[in-house]
Amino acid sequence: MELNLINKTKITVLCGGWSAEREISLKTGAAVFESLKELNLNSSLMDLKSEQEALAIDSSIGLAYIALHGRGGEDGFIQRILEKKKIKYTGSSSSVCNLAMNKIEAKKVWIKEGLLTPSFLELSYQSAGEDHEEKGYGISSLSDAIKKEWPVVVKPCREGSSFGISIVKKHSRNLEEEIHEARKYDDSIIIESYIEGRELTVPILDQRALTPISIIPNSEFYDFDAKYERTDTQYVRSDLSLERMEEVKRLSLEAYNALGCKGWARVDLIESLDNNFYLIEINTVPGLTKTSLFPKSAALEDISFNQLILEMLKTA
Repeated sequence: MELNLINKTKITVLCGGWSAEREISLKTGAAVFESLKELNLNSSLMDLKSEQEALAIDSSIGLAYIALHGRGGEDGFIQRILEKKKIKYTGSSSSVCNLAMNKIEAKKVWIKEGLLTPSFLELSYQSAGEDHEEKGYGISSLSDAIKKEWPVVVKPCREGSSFGISIVKKHSRNLEEEIHEARKYDDSIIIESYIEGRELTVPILDQRALTPISIIPNSEFYDFDAKYERTDTQYVRSDLSLERMEEVKRLSLEAYNALGCKGWARVDLIESLDNNFYLIEINTVPGLTKTSLFPKSAALEDISFNQLILEMLKTA
C-alpha cells in the first residue's frame, strides 16, 4: 500500500479478542494505536470482545491493522470477515493464518519441503470422550513416547503465548497429566521431541529476515511467565557467525514462504547442541508490546517502532 494512500485512509486497530491471549492483544493494540497517532495517521482503536462483534465490523473501515493474537486473530477468523467485506488488512490471508496457527499442519508442510523440525506425535481427541487417534512423525505412538522419547514437549495444537505447554522429562503419569492440561486449550495435542539447545526467533518483515534474537529465560523454558511476567528473561542479539546468521535467516524465510505468509511474521527455532536449527512454530500476528521480540529485533537494525508500524502498513 502506497504511503500517500495510507495517509488518506481510515485505519482501525483491531485488538482484544476472546482468546486466552486477550490481555496481551490489548497491550499490542494500545502500542500500535499510540504509534499511529504519533505518525499523524487517521486511526481508531477497536476492542473486539466476541465473535459477534467481529462479524458486525463496519465495511467503511479503510484498513484494519490486526493486533489480535491467538484464536480469532491468528487462525483466519477475522481475516475471512475482512475478506468478505473487502476491507484491506495487515498480515497473511485467512487460509495462511489458519495453516500457520495449526502447529501440526505447519510442521507437515515443513517436513514435505525438507525443512528441519522436531519429530512429533499427533493426538486427536473426541470432545465427548477420552478415545483418541494417533499419527506419528518420528514418534510412532504414545506408548513409544512413554517408553523412550524423553524428554518430550506437550502442546495444544492451536494456541499461543505458551499456554498449555509443558516439558515432560521421564514419568508416564506426568505425561498423562500434561496432556490433560493441554486439552483445556485444544482437542488436538502435539507431543514433540525435546531439542536441547537455545531458543532463537527471527522476525520476517515482508521478504526480509531481521536480526535473530536469542532468548535466555531464567526458568526451564520460555513459558508464559518468562514471556510476560518475569523481569529476568534476557533477549540478546544472537552471537552467531556471519555464515550461521545467514543460514538461520534463510531457513526462517523458507519456512515463512512455505506456508505462504505475507506482510510480517515471526519464526521461532531451537539451535541444537549439534548445531542444527529446528523450526518450532511461526506466529502470523506476533506481539508488539514493550517487551516483544519483533520490535527488539527491528531496533537492532535501526528501525524505530514507528517506522516498523509504517512498514507493516505498507504491506497491507
